[in-house]
Amino acid sequence: MIDFVYLAQQCAPGVHVDTLQRIVRVESSFNPYAIGVVGGRLDRQPRNISEALATAEWLEKKGYNFSMGLAQVNKRNLPKYGLTLATAFDPCRNLSAGSAILAECYQRAGRTGRSEQDALRAAFSCYYSGNFITGFRLGYVLKVIAANGPRNAAPPRIPVSQSPVAASRVVVARSASVARIVKDIGSPSLQAPVIPSQENSAFLF
Repeated sequence: MIDFVYLAQQCAPGVHVDTLQRIVRVESSFNPYAIGVVGGRLDRQPRNISEALATAEWLEKKGYNFSMGLAQVNKRNLPKYGLTLATAFDPCRNLSAGSAILAECYQRAGRTGRSEQDALRAAFSCYYSGNFITGFRLGYVLKVIAANGPRNAAPPRIPVSQSPVAASRVVVARSASVARIVKDIGSPSLQAPVIPSQENSAFLF
């Protein structure tokens, strides 16, 4: 297990830990093996890397659109950030890609003349939907703002060791409600963070 704050500081230093923690709480509930399926849902979420990878490979083979990992990086973004289905579940690389997506959204929002906080909220909408409107309309932005966790709670801890488990019970239920996150906005470089980091103020409250 690894402390989420430490992980975020090491892997996504361009985004304030508080901001990233809110995003991850909403997106995956800090499950590094989480998979969100567009147009379906999993009977249950994978519990380890073996299940996660087997499930992702099955979904890919069947043509599903889905997002993966702590920050729910969409499969369409994998080539852009040098990820594969396997490496997308690596907590550090997933956070790095997710923070780059958010950074690009924030940069775009800032060019519209919005204030810092308004640009950050618009970036949340962009992270969710690729635009500055849908995330507000469907309540995603409010979810992120509210997702601060219990006051004085210990930082979430992320599992980093896995034990192989068969993935045969992890299946897609076609009739269920959809997993809702699709992110196809990306930054050209993971090494160019644009959101002011820990010592600045581009975070909520």
